[in-house]
Amino acid sequence: MNRMTHAISRLLLAWACLVLAPAPPLRAEGDASVQSWRIIQAAPRVAPAQPGQTYRARRRYDMPRNLYPDDATLGLILPEVTVALPDPAEGTRPRIIVIGDSMADALAAGMNADPAIKADLALFPKTVSSSGLVREDYHDWPKAFREMFSAAPDAAAAIVMIGLNDRQAIRIGESSLEPLGDAWLDAYRQRVDTIIRLAQEARVPLVWVGLPVMRSPRLSQDMATLNALIRDRVTQAGETFVETYESFADGSGGFTATGPDIIGDIVRLRGPDGIHFTPAGQRKLAFFVEKPLRLRIQDRLNAASAALASPLAVPPQQAPAGEAIASLPAGIVPPPIERAITLPAPAAAPPAVIRQRPEIGEIRQLAVQNAAPALAASQAPAIADPVTRDLFDRGLAPEPRTGRADDFRWR
Repeated sequence: MNRMTHAISRLLLAWACLVLAPAPPLRAEGDASVQSWRIIQAAPRVAPAQPGQTYRARRRYDMPRNLYPDDATLGLILPEVTVALPDPAEGTRPRIIVIGDSMADALAAGMNADPAIKADLALFPKTVSSSGLVREDYHDWPKAFREMFSAAPDAAAAIVMIGLNDRQAIRIGESSLEPLGDAWLDAYRQRVDTIIRLAQEARVPLVWVGLPVMRSPRLSQDMATLNALIRDRVTQAGETFVETYESFADGSGGFTATGPDIIGDIVRLRGPDGIHFTPAGQRKLAFFVEKPLRLRIQDRLNAASAALASPLAVPPQQAPAGEAIASLPAGIVPPPIERAITLPAPAAAPPAVIRQRPEIGEIRQLAVQNAAPALAASQAPAIADPVTRDLFDRGLAPEPRTGRADDFRWR
């Protein structure tokens, strides 16, 4: 009896040790020491931290590149094709003034990030991020325009991008005009006309850049209203307005934070606030402004060259005051009066040409297009095969061959 009791006690003690024993540590999958009946859960793998997104264009359409990247596997080594363009001297580059608010800051950053623009144009950003045309007490832009044009009389063009901070009441004396009301729009139109007039008085071509679509529908609607007002005044004055509202919109005209960059890759173009631009968006904004800007600069250089090449017209001489002109009899020609005429020295000729970017891609004619009379007068060449000629010209079927499906001679 005692032996049975001791045996039962030993069994109970062994069972308690198995139940209360701590679990063995987890082992990696595939370890031979792990029992097949124990379920092991591997620890979750932590992905390495990804670096922050930075924009870097893979390839520019106008940069030299290897057209056959797989030729190295065939043992062919192609030399790099480089085109050496003479860089203009520092003093001969056209001076471009960039004026506006934080959107103009983004435009200047995008133009500075383009090596081709920096090589051809001398950029001078004169921006105030929180400024606008409404709060003249904060920053008086007409006064700043006069000072800039006086300090830089040789400016080749002025780029203006402003209006993001102008949804504020305009104070005229003791009255306050409601933003985007009829009276407010009239006052804002006058301020835009003042900027245009100052640029034309300084003989500086003006390129006004419109505001893009925003994430907020209300803000986008207000920006579209300002764009329509500014576009009307700028185009009527004969200056250039660059449209960017639809350039950064999706297919339905709404806001999109991503889109194709200057080389066609789908990247993020707008910042997290839904207003400003990423570095890729800045480059795309500069891309839309570059071509109209170069056209205005070239037009001005052509006009200056034509003015220097034209002959100077000398006005007819008149008698000094107090001198009487004697009347001569008919048929007698008076001798010519020799007087020294001092002509002004011609000014230094500006550079005659500014380099233009090549068009994107290659233009090929897919097929030769003939006019309708040429097609009607053309004749098909003679058919050399007699069997084909008999079939199509005369309607005669070829002779059947033995064993072919059209051989009915066995009947």
